[in-house]
Amino acid sequence: MNLQTIFTYVFFVIFISTEMWIKNKTKSNNVNDTADKGSRYIIIGSVICCIFLINGQFFDFIPHLPSLTIYLGILISLAGFVLRIYAVNYLGKNFTLAVQTTDSQQLVDHGPYSIVRNPAYTGSILSILGLSITSLNPLIIIISLILLVLGYSIRLRVEEEALGNHFGKN
Repeated sequence: MNLQTIFTYVFFVIFISTEMWIKNKTKSNNVNDTADKGSRYIIIGSVICCIFLINGQFFDFIPHLPSLTIYLGILISLAGFVLRIYAVNYLGKNFTLAVQTTDSQQLVDHGPYSIVRNPAYTGSILSILGLSITSLNPLIIIISLILLVLGYSIRLRVEEEALGNHFGKN
């Protein structure tokens, strides 16, 4: 078993554990999530497509990156997990998996949210992009990045609309 395969298994364990932790942390937020407009399923779909590409033997005819690049991918992926967990913790009860707002919600624009508009999404993108880098295949990395940017850009538009409607467009 090579390092990329081992890291893929470790990635899945960390990814599933993190998402289960987030789901359990936010399960008390039972508010209407119609503002989500199904965008979480677009994110899930883009992530599944990336993982399918990364773990397949697609595009093997393309020259691969140097073997040491796998360590860069692992580092980026782990940094992404740390950023996502930090961002979720920072938002506390305001974090939900679905796009939604509550009457008591406050707009957070300090801490990591003053540096990056949505560090939780940035962390997710980095973790999956890091995993794609471990494939050492430049085309898979590019396709994964495109899928992630497309999926998260849809999600961001939905979220911006919901926040604009709730807090006023500013």
